[in-house]
Amino acid sequence: MKQIWFILCLGTILVNGQKVNRSCECGVAGSNRRIVGGTTVQPHQYPWLVSLMLGPKLHCGGAIITDIHILTAGHCITFGVHYRDLTVNVGMHDRLDTSFQVLRVTNGVKHPEFTSNAVRDINDIAILTLNKKLHFSDKVHPICLPTADMDFKNFALTVAGWGKTRQGAMTSSRYLLETKVKMVDGEKCRKSAIYRDNLVTDTMMCAYSLGKDACQGDSGGPLFATHSRTTNRKWYQVGIVSWGIDCAMPDYPECGRPAESIAAVRIVGGRRAEPHSFPWTVAILKNNRMHCGGAIITNKHVLSAGHCFKWDNFTNMETLIGLDTFDDLSNVARRRITNVVIHEDFTTTPVRDENDIAIATLNEPVKFSEIIVPICLPVKKQDFTGLSGTIVGWGRVGVEASSSKVLLKASLRLLSDEECMNSNLKEHLKPTMMCAFSKGKDGCQGDSGGPLLVFEPVGKYVQAGIVSWGIGCADPRYPGVYTKVSHYIDWIQKHSEGGLTCDNN
Repeated sequence: MKQIWFILCLGTILVNGQKVNRSCECGVAGSNRRIVGGTTVQPHQYPWLVSLMLGPKLHCGGAIITDIHILTAGHCITFGVHYRDLTVNVGMHDRLDTSFQVLRVTNGVKHPEFTSNAVRDINDIAILTLNKKLHFSDKVHPICLPTADMDFKNFALTVAGWGKTRQGAMTSSRYLLETKVKMVDGEKCRKSAIYRDNLVTDTMMCAYSLGKDACQGDSGGPLFATHSRTTNRKWYQVGIVSWGIDCAMPDYPECGRPAESIAAVRIVGGRRAEPHSFPWTVAILKNNRMHCGGAIITNKHVLSAGHCFKWDNFTNMETLIGLDTFDDLSNVARRRITNVVIHEDFTTTPVRDENDIAIATLNEPVKFSEIIVPICLPVKKQDFTGLSGTIVGWGRVGVEASSSKVLLKASLRLLSDEECMNSNLKEHLKPTMMCAFSKGKDGCQGDSGGPLLVFEPVGKYVQAGIVSWGIGCADPRYPGVYTKVSHYIDWIQKHSEGGLTCDNN
């Protein structure tokens, strides 16, 4: 883009035809500094960031460039979404905090040469006009736009957003997250056949760092950096999150403009499970990476969470059954998924998923053995209050760490409905959900869809819940939330007909 942009503040001085206020400065970070560990941003550290909401759902990101304009991606107001459908959250850090401003959009202009195909968007840029002017403060501030001669090739680039991670239990991050990426040379980016055929180097750029990337919901957000020209004091928007293949995949950098790291995906406080001690546990991989968990309920059906499939193509998934460690796949049954039934009343908000249950059908039945056994289902409306539950999975073991190679387990206390409703999550809970918690232990994002188990006195495990959603991980204020399996027995039996199971007695 050869056009030079300038920030419009509140004054009346003209610079290159644009109004500029000399008393304020763009791109100056908030007074707070980032948390050690590099994932969560301190409140209002990047005061130019906004979220574009489609009803209650996070739709895209954006950046304040004047007191009335937001810079975002063109595809954010395409494909059936009109700019009038959007609201803009300004000055937001914690999406459960209501102190931020919510503004409407009165106009949206895409680049006149915006085009799109099934893979990429060209000239993917848009400007939204707000319904009222912003008052700049420590919490609300514009980003600077670079001049044409500024080079950011060797600079550390930051991406930030509240976007979704498809491997996660939560639909989006509660807090603003950030990560660092590096600009990738266009020739290196073109080594992938998909990027070679779709990358337009005049108007697109690639940025990437192993395990760090933008994902769904961060579209339109800024890629930004400081520059030596202003002694690294001001932040400049280098790019806009546009498109990419999957999220944080090796050799697939986010093209156009990136934003955000994959959130932590782990069983918090978990320890090694004895090999094959939970022989119904299933690992669901997407493009050969850990995506979700599940449990075998018949010889050809897997019970999991609805959100594991709602936004992803199950034909790109594979199930590993009879798995203990990824270092030994010799006796593991690999199966593709031929069909997925998500509960017909599945709904989602930026915080929680409701009726979060799904059944996947395998392309070929498995043979039951010592290492492949179906889980027992509870009876209708069975109450597990006060009992000890166990969660299992291969999710990530730490922030920005890789998935666990071995099956992990953690013990949790199952809360009563009353205790659950008295938690800080009460306004988001439904009778079809249950809560579990133990200090320092929790299910977290990559164990989504996995089973919450209860050992009964008769010597068998039953599946009480399905890992669904939560706020943070192992936070005593927010217990983990699970789909209550006993509420869905008829539905499960209906959609797993034709499959063989074991005697529950």
